[in-house]
Amino acid sequence: MSAYQTLLHQLAPDLNPAGVEASMRTQYFSLNELDIATFAAETKIAAHCERLCPGILRHIAAHMGFADDFAKWEAMSHVA
Repeated sequence: MSAYQTLLHQLAPDLNPAGVEASMRTQYFSLNELDIATFAAETKIAAHCERLCPGILRHIAAHMGFADDFAKWEAMSHVA
């Protein structure tokens, strides 16, 4: 799990951050230069996409090589 995922989880705890990071990586060459406002905006876009097409973030995560991270975040969200 990446530092980006930790940040994305803080911004949108109801979303799987691995799916959001994977989605962002389909658009941006690098996430290093993005500001916090861009990360926040991308969480809103990801939430909208997930509402329109449930499971899309899982699919994108798997396609982009983040399936294991997605599963770990999902397991953590079911604990507590």
